Amino acid sequence: MQTPKQLITLTKEHHLSLSLANKAINAKKLGNETTICQLIIETFERDLLSHFVFEEQHILPLLKQHNQQDCQRIIDEHKCLLNLAKHINAGNLLEFGELLKTHTRFEDRVLFKKISTDNLNKIPVHPIVKNQ
Repeated sequence: MQTPKQLITLTKEHHLSLSLANKAINAKKLGNETTICQLIIETFERDLLSHFVFEEQHILPLLKQHNQQDCQRIIDEHKCLLNLAKHINAGNLLEFGELLKTHTRFEDRVLFKKISTDNLNKIPVHPIVKNQ
């Protein structure tokens, strides 16, 4: 199924999120926890935080009436990811990576598919993030 044009920027950002999640998950094996933690700090502030805000302001209100549990899950996970990113270290790196990965996949595979065609047209253009 083709991604609706209104969600293309968000799904491109999700590719960056999945890349970051995989880097966090693999950091222990590679022995570069410090480097990955610094990347998370920079990326979260520069890219992911604005992505979360956009979703909460423009996507979740379109879904809230019929998907309250899913919307609350997204809000809760955003808060958890924000907290983990603010306090990122070798001890919580794996938790951050796994949550970011499951969160991103849930949005792409489940949540975004629940947006009606009528509601897609209500989503404003979201500027794309810079590549990592």
